[in-house]
Amino acid sequence: MALSIIALLLASSGRQDTAIELGRKFVAGEKLVYLTKAEITDEQRSGELQTFIPHDESYSYRHTLDVQKVKADGIAEVMYLRPSMAITMGDTGESAAKTTTEKLDWKIQMDISPVNEVLSLKDLTPKKPDAPKKDDGLKWLRARGVQGSAADGTAVGLLFSFVGEVQRLAFFIGGFDTSLDISPRMPFEEVKVGDTWQRTVSATPQKLKGQGEKMGVQRLDYTYTYKGVTKSTEGKDIHRIEAVVKLDTDMAEFARQLTGSSKAGSMLKTVPLKFEAKVKYDLDLKTMHLVKAAAESSGSFAIEVKGVSQPLLEDRFRGRTLVKLESWKLPGATPPATKPAQKPPTKGGKKGGG
Repeated sequence: MALSIIALLLASSGRQDTAIELGRKFVAGEKLVYLTKAEITDEQRSGELQTFIPHDESYSYRHTLDVQKVKADGIAEVMYLRPSMAITMGDTGESAAKTTTEKLDWKIQMDISPVNEVLSLKDLTPKKPDAPKKDDGLKWLRARGVQGSAADGTAVGLLFSFVGEVQRLAFFIGGFDTSLDISPRMPFEEVKVGDTWQRTVSATPQKLKGQGEKMGVQRLDYTYTYKGVTKSTEGKDIHRIEAVVKLDTDMAEFARQLTGSSKAGSMLKTVPLKFEAKVKYDLDLKTMHLVKAAAESSGSFAIEVKGVSQPLLEDRFRGRTLVKLESWKLPGATPPATKPAQKPPTKGGKKGGG
């Protein structure tokens, strides 16, 4: 008995040590519908304000992957649909929570590889006018009484530009490079439990390794780890993948290097931008389709001016996002047959009874 238990344990261990290919298996005609819910808390203070003012938002939307064709190499021709998004702004001192629905009408034809790379994309969404651009960084500083240099204005402009990108990463509700709609990015090679791989999600100013304080725009990568086969919260066997990303950079230093300015000629002390996130993915055991993704993130940024103890602007944010497969229709699937309605019994019991 003891020997048989040991043999079973060894067999189970062997299965987890076996290298496998994490490739998504699409089927022509299948349709997957996902529900995404994101909760965001942003806290900000500026000027002489001592306390952070919180602001809560939540987003929810459904998106559909309608698989139209699968090529010989497993690449799927997919129609992606995201009709609308519900946005809820939390309570403030001036108004109660309010929910609005933004009509998106996203309709995008794309090719998706088995490793979840979008290889081609044709946007069929009706076009909308571009949003007006924000003021540049130098105007922003001068409106707050800071007579900054051109490098200072560049630093603040870069911050606002990259903050938008980082917050899209943090909240997982943007386009395909930042959302969880087509995820996770799979490895190109076979993997065993504990193996890692990287995929680029953005590019941000970061310190160049081995070059002191010198900075440059570099890739921002997620590091994925295959955790093996485990049980989901619903009790089903799934493949588990986890991913982490971290950013810690200073826009002021990067701006000074871009413009050739010195620290002495700048009013800005530092403009830090930080961000980190962790995502857990549950994949279907056979098809590797995403079944669920749970993500948590946090970040912060600030604009610190020389001679002032408190940042001119300070912001910290955190987010939580959940994506779940809501329905999965396979080609040729039909609803279960319904039983024919039974006739009510006739009065008097059985027919023909004497």
